[in-house]
Amino acid sequence: MTYASIMVSVDLGSDASGRIGIAARLADAFESRTIGVAAQSPDHGAAQVGPMGASALLPGLSRQSVRDGLARAHDLFREAVGSRSRVLWRSAPEPGLAYLTGHPRAADLIVVGQGNGNEGTACIRPLDPASVVLAAGRPVLVVPPGIDHFEARHVMVAWKDTREARREIFDALLILRLASHVDVVAVPDGTSGAADVAAYLATHGIDATSAEIRSDGESDGEALLDWASEGATDLIVMGAYGHGHVRDTVLGGVTRDVLGYAPISSLLSH
Repeated sequence: MTYASIMVSVDLGSDASGRIGIAARLADAFESRTIGVAAQSPDHGAAQVGPMGASALLPGLSRQSVRDGLARAHDLFREAVGSRSRVLWRSAPEPGLAYLTGHPRAADLIVVGQGNGNEGTACIRPLDPASVVLAAGRPVLVVPPGIDHFEARHVMVAWKDTREARREIFDALLILRLASHVDVVAVPDGTSGAADVAAYLATHGIDATSAEIRSDGESDGEALLDWASEGATDLIVMGAYGHGHVRDTVLGGVTRDVLGYAPISSLLSH
């Protein structure tokens, strides 16, 4: 099993180039292809921008300005992937979220930005990562602003014994095998099963230990982010809890905190 195709969301935000580079280098590591995807509707209407896909009526874009923006996005993608030969490009003058989440059938992993509402007026707008995670049906690597490289030496699995978390452990195995060490961390509300998960990862040759932490007045998400910061964690792996529609995304509190505030990359499945 491998990641044979890695798809990356391309926009004209300031962090897009670093994100594309991360996707391309991951593709190198897994000897896979890189697929760049960009889309933007030229029509007036409510578009998902900002944290958690909040809807806002944005200024309309002419069809020509969208075509020009997609061409610039393609140039950005080609520059970032360099001379690599195993690359594909997909774009269309269509709503960005619907277009991207219509193409995960062609990929094993999707790379998106953390989202930046301040760049919501860019011609090719950043997508809301929560909406992508809940709609894609594939593991999604969410890259925060200012990150232009990917490391997975010390990984934290934010564990809760749910279907989403069990799905994410399986989806993340290839990434977890790159790690020097994995911490399976739970904020328990009963029997967490974190030790079982660490033992399961060990059967796959992954060095893993388990820990249970207390929130002590913080939200569970804040406690996990504090633990990741103190432990010099490179990557957070977790299941995404909630349900979403194009205009209405509802997330669990831990997922919301990690997507909104994590200063490091996170890998999520739903």
